[in-house]
Amino acid sequence: MIKHLVTIASLTVCLALAAPVLRSQDKDACGNPMTPAKVAQATKEYQDIQNVASMHEYYHNAWDHRAEIENAWSKRDDVSWKNNTDFYKGRKDLLRFYVQNAETLPKKGGLAYHMLTTPIIVVSGDGKTAKGIFMSFGNVAGAMNGKTMADWTEEKYGIDFIKEDGKWKIWHLRTYVEYYFPLNGNFTNPNDNEAAPDSAKTKASSPAAGESKQADSGATIKAEPGSTFDLAKPTEKGNYYEGYYPGREMSLNPAIPKDYCHWDDSMAY
Repeated sequence: MIKHLVTIASLTVCLALAAPVLRSQDKDACGNPMTPAKVAQATKEYQDIQNVASMHEYYHNAWDHRAEIENAWSKRDDVSWKNNTDFYKGRKDLLRFYVQNAETLPKKGGLAYHMLTTPIIVVSGDGKTAKGIFMSFGNVAGAMNGKTMADWTEEKYGIDFIKEDGKWKIWHLRTYVEYYFPLNGNFTNPNDNEAAPDSAKTKASSPAAGESKQADSGATIKAEPGSTFDLAKPTEKGNYYEGYYPGREMSLNPAIPKDYCHWDDSMAY
C-alpha cells in the first residue's frame, strides 16, 4: 500500500513539473489574472488570427481580392494598406486600388505566390484588437503595366487585426518590401537586370554630390525595387520604408509588437 502511495505521489509531482504552471501573479496586459480558461482562449485567438492572415495570401494567389475583402477584412471605413511609398487610406481608396483596379489585370498567366512565415502575434488585453508581424518570400508573374513580369519578391508584413461579430478581421495591412527582381536577375545590382524599369536602374559609379545614397542600387525609397505598381493613385505618397540596397544598414523594422491593454491609433501599421 505504501509503495502504491509513493508511486502515485511521484507521478503527481512529475505531471506537475511537466505541465505549465499558472502562477497567481501571471496577468494579462490589463492586469487581470490569466486563468486557465483565458490561457485556452488566447491559444485559440492566436490560431484564428494566423488563419485570417493566411487567407490574405490564398485569396491573393487566386487574384480574388473581392472575396478577400468580403471574407478577411474589416467592414470599417478606416481600413488601410501601406507599402514602401503608397498609402491607401480608407475603404474607398482601398477598394479602388486592391479590388477595382486589380480586376482590370488579366488572370491568365498570372502568379502571386507569397508564403507567410515567422508570425509574432500579440492580442490586446481587452481582446478587441491584435497586432502581428510576418515574413514573406515568393514570386509574382503576369501582365503588369502593359508588360509581362516574372519576379522574386521578399517582404515583411505588419498587420493590425480587429474583432468583429466574434471573428478576427484584417484592419490595417502594411508591406515592407525588400525587393522585386527578375527570376534570372540580381537584386543587389539592378543594372544587370534587363527587365527592371528605368526607375529602378541606377548609375554603376559612385553617387555624385546631391544624389540619393541609393544611387548604386535598385532598391530605392522612391519605388518598390524591380517593379512599379501604378494601379491607382494612393491617398498619400511618402517614403515609408527603404527597400534593400547594398549600403543599407540592417534594422528591426517593423518592431516586434509588445503587449498592450487597449488600442491606441498611434500603434497602427
